[in-house]
Amino acid sequence: MNRPFLSFHSTHPRSSEWRLGVFLLLFGFGLSVFPVQALAQESKVFIGFLAPLSGSNQARGVSMTNGAQLAIDELNKKAIRVNNLKLVFELVPQDDRFDANAGKLATDYLLKRNLAALVCHSSTVCIATAEQVQAAGIPYISVGATNHKFTQLGYDNTFRMFGHSEQGGILFGQYVYGDLKVDRMAVIDDKTPSGMTMADQFSEGFTKAGGLLLGRYSVSDKTSDFNQALADIKESRADAIFWGGTHLQAAKMIVSARRLGVKTRFLNAMNGMNNQNFLAQVNGAGNIFTLESDQQRDKLPGWKNFEKNYVARFSSSYIDVSSLRAYDAVQMAGEAIRLSNSVDPRKLIDTLHAEKFKGLSGVISFDRDGNLNDPVFTVYEAQGGGWKIVKVVKGH
Repeated sequence: MNRPFLSFHSTHPRSSEWRLGVFLLLFGFGLSVFPVQALAQESKVFIGFLAPLSGSNQARGVSMTNGAQLAIDELNKKAIRVNNLKLVFELVPQDDRFDANAGKLATDYLLKRNLAALVCHSSTVCIATAEQVQAAGIPYISVGATNHKFTQLGYDNTFRMFGHSEQGGILFGQYVYGDLKVDRMAVIDDKTPSGMTMADQFSEGFTKAGGLLLGRYSVSDKTSDFNQALADIKESRADAIFWGGTHLQAAKMIVSARRLGVKTRFLNAMNGMNNQNFLAQVNGAGNIFTLESDQQRDKLPGWKNFEKNYVARFSSSYIDVSSLRAYDAVQMAGEAIRLSNSVDPRKLIDTLHAEKFKGLSGVISFDRDGNLNDPVFTVYEAQGGGWKIVKVVKGH
């Protein structure tokens, strides 16, 4: 006679076969239940990132998301717990193409992921998408929006990880007139919100200090044709040209100017120009000055460890200034969760306003509008195939 599966020779409760059957039943039950319990003890925390991951700004976008990913890796090693749940952090990057409309579409997608916080880069995208993020009620942290407007929209969820254009642009204009002894200036902008505002603020600082503005020109942020503006500037014999736009276009403008025989100083501000990639594009040209809202890297607390981990993780030595800010932004979001013992976005916003955080650049805290308190600005000069620090000033 065939026996049914798991039938026993003896029904005695203490027989070896009875015990074996009970063991197998419990073992099989455990395989199905215990993993579910383990998973139930973890909770995913998503942090979104809008960055240019294609096009001419792709290298910068990749570098900043790499910095954010390093922070994610480190947060997961800390095993932060909220309500006895271990949090597992995950970065969700999206390509904003450095374009307002593309940024809005990417933001719509990200906000469906139940984010704890969102990080953005450019003024163009950050400002265009701020209303969407405010409606979602989550922290919105910028690592590259120089335009002061980003934190002037009346929203309490916007934060900037560095100084803004009104601080940096005006300071640089004053420095150029007073320290560089430039009297006659030409200004070109790229028609974007960040480029135009930076050019406006620089011009204000320069002219109020006593400088003469010879001409103001605007070109498309997609063009590589600067010939007409450069020809006019050459004829005017300006002492210097200030460029309000990305450092990628700045490189093309400088190459064009050299070709046309325009021999003058070139100035830029707060666009990450101070890197070796830029100097390679301009063939190591000198007489270039830029102001950045950063500090000398090898003197930053934690820089050497960050650089070592970055190169090992991503096999790249190009680390954009926004990469450091992105790292700090994500670390700060994680610390805000730990301090508030919550992933509730409203509590995170309140914590970001109230607390001080330790970052690569030192102590990070914000005023009531979300601007960085006590930002530091550094003036760099291209010399001998590298960048030399010529002055460090503090904003207010």
